[in-house]
Amino acid sequence: MQPTRTSVFLAFACAAGLSAAPQLGLSTTSAGPLHVFPGTNGPTQVVEAFNPGTGSLNLTTGVSASWLAASIGASRACTTRPGNCLPVQISLNTAALNAGIYTGLVTLTDANAIDSPQQITVTVNVAGLPASVTAYVTPPGGPLASVFLPLYPQGSIASTVKTNSGGNWIQLVANGLFQTGAPYGIQVSSNSAATPGNYTGSVTLTGSNAADNKTINVTMTVTNSPIVAAVTAPVQLTAIAGGSKASAPVALTNIGGGTLAITGATATSSSGSFLSAAANEGNLTITAEPGSLTAGTYTGAVTIASNAANNGDISIPVVFTVEAAGTPLIYSGGVVNIGNFQSDGAAPGDILAIFGDQLAAAGTFAQNPGQPPLATTLGSIQVLVNGVPAPLYFVSAGQVNFQLPYEVPLGQTASVQVVAKGTPGNLRSLTVTASVPRMLVWPASVIAGGYGIVVNQDYSLVLPAGTSVPGFQAHPAKAGDTITIYCTGLGQTAPGAVTGAAATASPLETISNVTISSGGGFGGNFSTATAAFAGLTPTAVGLYQVNVTLPADVQTGALVPISVTVNGAVSNTVYVAVGQ
Repeated sequence: MQPTRTSVFLAFACAAGLSAAPQLGLSTTSAGPLHVFPGTNGPTQVVEAFNPGTGSLNLTTGVSASWLAASIGASRACTTRPGNCLPVQISLNTAALNAGIYTGLVTLTDANAIDSPQQITVTVNVAGLPASVTAYVTPPGGPLASVFLPLYPQGSIASTVKTNSGGNWIQLVANGLFQTGAPYGIQVSSNSAATPGNYTGSVTLTGSNAADNKTINVTMTVTNSPIVAAVTAPVQLTAIAGGSKASAPVALTNIGGGTLAITGATATSSSGSFLSAAANEGNLTITAEPGSLTAGTYTGAVTIASNAANNGDISIPVVFTVEAAGTPLIYSGGVVNIGNFQSDGAAPGDILAIFGDQLAAAGTFAQNPGQPPLATTLGSIQVLVNGVPAPLYFVSAGQVNFQLPYEVPLGQTASVQVVAKGTPGNLRSLTVTASVPRMLVWPASVIAGGYGIVVNQDYSLVLPAGTSVPGFQAHPAKAGDTITIYCTGLGQTAPGAVTGAAATASPLETISNVTISSGGGFGGNFSTATAAFAGLTPTAVGLYQVNVTLPADVQTGALVPISVTVNGAVSNTVYVAVGQ
């Protein structure tokens, strides 16, 4: 006998109570960039951990760098919110670090808490007054004709500037418009006489602190060659102990002239040789292989060979996390809607995606073999919402798509957990509200530009003429046409939809109070229209459609912005093409 909707609702209500657990919240997930003088330890940082759930937190800490240490203090009154908090004290043992920018991670874990683990990114800039600096600039009128080099004296300073080749291309300035956090800086600018080449000069400082009395030699390299933007944020890779390697492409930005060409790369590792890098047709890929590494966090760096003028100055930091095998892990912020893949809450009936590690065995690609209703177990995998299995669309090692049951109570935080072959993973929270409308967006790999998945009455796509999408025709819509916009997250329908079941054609399962807005801003007319129909697409599970007739004053163009509003809740914005 099938369970009644009432019994399912009661099961969710009971499960919500049974799954009550502490929840890990943080006052911030980043600290810095923090300036530290060479040879000194940085000031202790405090991040507040709090528990919006039940019970109590029992946190453990881990760090990714030897210069970081973290401990949990005794519970006390919060300074950033009401209630009590656990102070996470982060020590910066930076005295032995050379000048440079360093980033490390503090990981906080409570195996029984929702939204665990979480990481705090800590960035320090170890800098004093250097003996010499080099600035890479383009000739006047180029993309980088001026550069600001921050200085960190220990007191107020004055300067005497000298240029060996003449000209006024060096200035000492107080930090104002540049907003780098440094109190002073050397401004280097090419001028009308600056042809490509090297120019030298110096800045002699006198200060209120004796340590600031020094001369800094300055070299300006004026070049038409590429200049690579500095990389300070680490590339983060994750793999399973004894498992497959992890790779990531790295985009390097050319802020100079010409065309940047990456011809090679060299990797160094903090432990063993887990890190490698390769340049292929100008693209850089960084790879980390767990091999025999035990669970933990490891660091490394990659240098490049390129045609950039500052090639030798570029070092790309890498943080490699090796996880213990066997337990599914949902990333922080890893429960997202499939409309625009944002973690901004959900509505009952929503189609959601989970991103993480070990969500299923490597190589798993499981889908429902037949028609709805959707199964709640695929490939030995379940998704529990408040402890109750949810319908599944797709399962793989790194992604699981599921439907948020209609029975989940509104205005509460639901818990989401993956169970793989009987092994439960961590818990993540999800805010549930009546409507979180999200229009479906074409992936950039199919159609770039943020176009929505919208069709004309002849089932062609509402895109600029000539757009190529395999298997589809495409042309713009026009005023008076009725278009269909595909969405998720519109919420419960009338009559009520059934979790995991295909939507019915008779009766149609509808949503009221739906309007569509288009245009506006600098582009043209702003117009609104009431949906001719809004509700679930018959035969589909969790997929909504909004049909609307475009008004006579609709804006025209290849990029007309549209949005959907459901009972006051506004969707993301996507683009459609509207012709004359």
